[in-house]
Amino acid sequence: MGKIMKFTFLRHTETASYRLSTLIVAVILFALGVCGFMFADKLDESSDMPTTVKKVYVCDSSALKGASYDRLCQSDNEFYKDVVFENLDCTAEEAVEKAAADGDHTLVLEVKDDENGEDFRARIIKPENFDDSDKQAKRFATFVDNNIGYVLSNAAGLTEAQNTEYFTDTKIETSVVGEDESSFADHMIKNVIPLLSGIILYMMLCIYGQGVARCIVVEKDSKMMESLLVFTKPYDLIFGKILGMYFAAILQFFVWIAAAVAGVAAGVSGSASAGKAIGKLLDKFSAQGGFTVPAVLAGIIAIAIGFLLYIALAAFTGSFASKTEEISNYFGIYTMAVVACWMFPYFNQLNGNDHMLKILRYVPFTAPFTVPADIIVGNITMPTALISIVLMVIATAAVVFLAAKVYKLLVLYRGEPVKIKDVIKMLRNANKSKA
Repeated sequence: MGKIMKFTFLRHTETASYRLSTLIVAVILFALGVCGFMFADKLDESSDMPTTVKKVYVCDSSALKGASYDRLCQSDNEFYKDVVFENLDCTAEEAVEKAAADGDHTLVLEVKDDENGEDFRARIIKPENFDDSDKQAKRFATFVDNNIGYVLSNAAGLTEAQNTEYFTDTKIETSVVGEDESSFADHMIKNVIPLLSGIILYMMLCIYGQGVARCIVVEKDSKMMESLLVFTKPYDLIFGKILGMYFAAILQFFVWIAAAVAGVAAGVSGSASAGKAIGKLLDKFSAQGGFTVPAVLAGIIAIAIGFLLYIALAAFTGSFASKTEEISNYFGIYTMAVVACWMFPYFNQLNGNDHMLKILRYVPFTAPFTVPADIIVGNITMPTALISIVLMVIATAAVVFLAAKVYKLLVLYRGEPVKIKDVIKMLRNANKSKA
C-alpha cells in the first residue's frame, strides 16, 4: 500500500498542471491578502470624522476615580479637541437625565473596573434625544478606546517608559449602550468565514473528487488490472490511491493557505489601523473560545478529516465504474450530495435555525461544512467539536471500508454499468458465501 500511495502522490504532484495551478492560485491569494489592508477602515468605525458631540459627562467608579478626561482632547484627532468633559459624582442613570436636559449633543461616559478588577470597561451611554447621525456614538466610542489609556496612565503617574508596558498589559473595552455591540467585522467573521470554508471545501472536492474517481478506474479501463493484482491486493490498491490523492490535495491546500496568510500579514503590516482592529477582534473571539491555538488546530483537523471523508466517498463512486466513460453516470450523484450537504447547513445558519444546526454538526456528511468554521470562530465548544470529529472519523472509516469492498467485488467486472441495488445484492451474496 505504501508504494502505491507514493506512486500515486508523485505521479499527481509532478504534473505541470498541478504545479502551475498551485503557483498561480498561491500568487493570487497572496496578492488579495496584501490588498486586504485597503479595506481596513471597514473593520471598525473610524473616529477621524467630524462629530456632533459637544459635551460628555463622566461617571468614573474605577480604581483611578477622579482622573482628568480632558487629556482625551490632547490627542491628534482634531475633531474632538473642543469636546468638554465633566466628572460627575452620581449614578449613570442620573448622568443620562442631566445629559438629556442639555440637548442633543451630550453623551455619558461610564468607566469602571471589570469583574476581575485588573482591566477597565468603558461604556458610552446616549440619551434618547441624542443626535446619532452617522453613528456618532460609536465613533466617539472608537475615539475613547484609542485614547483613554493616556488618561488612565496619567492619573496613575506613569512615566513614558511605563506607558508602553501599561498599554501592553491592560485591556480597555468600550461599548455603546442601546446599540448592537457587534461591528461590521464581527458580522463578517461570523458569516463570511463559514461561507469561505464551505466554498473552499466544495472547490477542493470538485477538483479532487473526480480525480480520485478517475484514478480508481484507470487500470480497469486500460485492462491492466489482471497483471496488477498479481503484485498487490485490491484493498491495498484502493487504500494507496485514496491516500496518495488525499496527501497531494492537502499539500496544495496548505500551500494556498500559507500564501493567503502571508499576504494578509504583509497587508496588515502596512496598516496600523487594520493591525489594531484585527488584534481587538482576535482578543474578543479568543475570550469566546475562538481563534485560539486549540480551536485553530481542531478546525484544521476537522476539515482534513471531512475532506478525507468525501475523498473516500468519491472513491466509492468511482469503484462502480468499469471504464472512465462510466464515471459521469455515478459522479452526478456524488456532486448533488456534496452540494446538498453544503447548502443545507449554510442556509439554516443564515436563517438563524440554531436547533437544526446543532443536529447537523453531528451528522458526518454535513459536519465538514459547518464544524471547522464554528470551531475557529468559537460558535461551538471544544467537547462538541471533538464529538463531531470522532463521528467523522468513524464515518470515514466506514466509507473507506465500503469503497474497498465494492472495489474488490467489481475489480474485474467488464459488463454493463451496474446499479446500486445490484451491487447491494452482490455484497449480500459475498457475505453469505463467506458465512
